Amino acid sequence: MQFELITVGCACADVIARPVDQYPEPGHLQLLPELEIHLGGLAAVTATVFAQLGGKSALIGKLGADGFGDYIVGVLGHAGVDTAHVRREKSEHTSATIVLVTSQGERTFLHHLGTNGTTVPGEIDMALAKQAKAFHWGGPGVTPGLTGEGMGKVFQELREAGVMTSMDTCFDGSGTWFPLIEGALPHLDVVMSSLHEARYYTGKQEPRDIVRFFRSFGARSVMLKLGGDGMIVEDAEESHHLKAHKVNVVDTTGAGDASCAGFLYGLVNGWGLHRSGQLANAVGGLTVQHMGGAEAITSLEDTIAFMERGA
Repeated sequence: MQFELITVGCACADVIARPVDQYPEPGHLQLLPELEIHLGGLAAVTATVFAQLGGKSALIGKLGADGFGDYIVGVLGHAGVDTAHVRREKSEHTSATIVLVTSQGERTFLHHLGTNGTTVPGEIDMALAKQAKAFHWGGPGVTPGLTGEGMGKVFQELREAGVMTSMDTCFDGSGTWFPLIEGALPHLDVVMSSLHEARYYTGKQEPRDIVRFFRSFGARSVMLKLGGDGMIVEDAEESHHLKAHKVNVVDTTGAGDASCAGFLYGLVNGWGLHRSGQLANAVGGLTVQHMGGAEAITSLEDTIAFMERGA
């Protein structure tokens, strides 16, 4: 089976608590209005939203043989994501994140690397990946086994085979930053990052300088996520600053990961930079109105209708 998108990287369970505007004193108990579990992880959410938009996607990686792993496989399967190439490890725990969300929708993360931390490039089925239209790495900061020259070689081989290569950064709790992605950058067609993260990875502060930095390595297009200020999408011929949709923000968790799916869906289907960016922006606008990052997108048609109503 040929997939339009294959993702590798962070797949985890997000346990989301909201609202948390202050922490209880040690030994005290604080009641929460909302405590939910959702699919998380840059690779998992992007694959799921891509499938919900109508695309064919698969996830490559590892999960533990535990309850969190069962939950993730179930959610992916329900969305139509192929999980046949996800290994279940009895000796490791599934990656998971505790997400504390303020009443304004801002998030703080407590993350357990789990199986994401031990996935390595040699576990990627290259024959399968070469059949895809696009191959996406989500989360270099939380997939330490996939960083460095290893992923560079993977992307080089796939790019030479005609596969679109892409990466979405994430916050790096280790403080390593640029060396995590340096080996991959020369072999990427698409680079996606949030402004906050990109400032650490690039050493640049201004959005345009960040976009130029990523493109200087050979990226054909860049999507820079600006949160409440929307996003910038740019390639060699065009550059667009798309304003964020004015919506009631409930939870921003996973919105950037979901936006990546919209951008890749457009590019894979030949939509062009501007319309692909518009779809990504609309996906983000829908996602922040709900808890979790993967449940808000119901269909391509509904997303386009929201997109065409404008920001």
